[in-house]
Amino acid sequence: MIRSRFVRSFVLVLTTFVAISCADFSTTAPVAAPAKAQDGLISDLLGVVTGLLGSVIRVIGFVTDPNGIDVYGVRWAPTHVNETRSVSATIGYNGGTLAIPGSDFTITFPKGALSTYTSITITSDATGYVSYDMQPHGLRFAKAVIVTQRLRNTAVYGTPLALNSFCAYFSTDLLDLSGILKALEIETTTIFSAPNGNQLIPEVETWQLNHFSRYMLASG
Repeated sequence: MIRSRFVRSFVLVLTTFVAISCADFSTTAPVAAPAKAQDGLISDLLGVVTGLLGSVIRVIGFVTDPNGIDVYGVRWAPTHVNETRSVSATIGYNGGTLAIPGSDFTITFPKGALSTYTSITITSDATGYVSYDMQPHGLRFAKAVIVTQRLRNTAVYGTPLALNSFCAYFSTDLLDLSGILKALEIETTTIFSAPNGNQLIPEVETWQLNHFSRYMLASG
């Protein structure tokens, strides 16, 4: 079971890495992604792909409930500077990548996820929680986009909660991210250890997203 989950996760994340080479970020694209964002993504994906061999710790499957799923938002650790960070670009059929290095966040759109050029904006807010607004809300993908979220600067890093942290979806903005929150979906989340590190310590997650709205790192 773990072996088959590993193979599926490897293929998904390797696909995001390959997508860099065929992304729309060229002189012919309507809007080019910032060079800094691309550099951040490339280094992140290299680290993830290198660490995949034998490093899948857990896969948390997709769950949905229209009545809401009780979760707790994950806060950033004191090592993280809480400020609003945003990145934007136009993504087309050939896919592309964006990154917010200050939030240890990257997102890859595989080829075919979008049928037309679409303006994408990802914002990491200053609430103190690992929370993202992904615009335009309601945008759906023909193929899942892959988010990579590193855990080292989060409050769950090095704790048992890191093994039970995942991507949670909310249809609207939440004014208060403390206490029990009602998530509409828990997205498929794969948890990895670090390359050549302790194989039991979660270091990075990948999330599979099929649509855009408000997402955050949460625990149950």
